[in-house]
Amino acid sequence: MNRILACLLLTCAASALAQIPQITPGATVYIEPMDGFETYLAASLVKKHVPVVVVTEKGKAEFFVRSTVNHSAPSQPSTVISNKNEISDSGNNGAFDSGFDAGMQAAARKAALGYSNASIAIVDPHTSRVVFAYTAAKGGTNQLQKTADDCAKHLKEFLEKSQKPKT
Repeated sequence: MNRILACLLLTCAASALAQIPQITPGATVYIEPMDGFETYLAASLVKKHVPVVVVTEKGKAEFFVRSTVNHSAPSQPSTVISNKNEISDSGNNGAFDSGFDAGMQAAARKAALGYSNASIAIVDPHTSRVVFAYTAAKGGTNQLQKTADDCAKHLKEFLEKSQKPKT
């Protein structure tokens, strides 16, 4: 009786594991619209030679790509002013907190050039399971394209890694 129960459990476990969707090279994906980011992502998938087929009809896709994008446009140039004399008058003998200054400069550059943050999820439409997810953040010029390129690069690495035989 215990052997029958054990065999039944193993059979159920094996069939459950077989049902887990996985994205494989050659899979068809539909990129859901996201304020123009879908165009950047599709271009990056092609440019980075990611082994998936992007389709324009949702009904022909094995997987959907859903994304969330936060984008701050470049602002007016800003100037960070640091008066070292005032700092040295405070009793630290001219010591300057360069870490704080560097942080202020980085924040000013980020605001001046713009910044993008994107999260993508590849979802099996039949089970609603997420089979791949990644978040990228880039600043500077062409940040939307850089963010899309980063997402495509990591998807390609994921697909290549999943195809390697396990040793």
